[in-house]
Amino acid sequence: MLRLISVSLAALVLAACGDSRSTDTAEMDHGSMQHGAVETSETDSLAPLPDDGTVTVVNISQAWMRPHPGGRDVTAAYFTASLAEGSADRLVAARIDGAERVELHTHTMNDQGMMQMREIPAADLTGEGDLEFRPGGLHLMVFGLATVVEGDQVSGELDFERAGTIAVTFPVQINAPADE
Repeated sequence: MLRLISVSLAALVLAACGDSRSTDTAEMDHGSMQHGAVETSETDSLAPLPDDGTVTVVNISQAWMRPHPGGRDVTAAYFTASLAEGSADRLVAARIDGAERVELHTHTMNDQGMMQMREIPAADLTGEGDLEFRPGGLHLMVFGLATVVEGDQVSGELDFERAGTIAVTFPVQINAPADE
């Protein structure tokens, strides 16, 4: 019973990471996913990136951050990264001004059929498509940040293996921005 209460409380606290828009599709609701211990898998190996010999340029769009859920100091941030030049890159770290720490997270299905959030060491951006950090998928978990509310702007940086550090402004809003 105590475990059920703990998992329910954790899910409620992190519900702000989910997409609050209603939809007819079967999107996963982050708030209903298991948020117990965040795990890093031993199988998270980093294979070498392909190299076409060109300088890598990464563009960031649709950056945004959720407001803090009810008095908590944890929230989530999202963005889309695309290759403007080069064949591949890898997001290896992120920083948000004023945050104690920022972790790269994803969701995986656990043995009980529940979605579970887990930390990952990096996220690859290849020529196969954009790298999308969005509710229910890849996201930045932001810990220890002073309360942010809708309308705020929060500065941060994304560190890519090849493109280097890219400054990003995360507008604080409840829903994802419309396609740009």
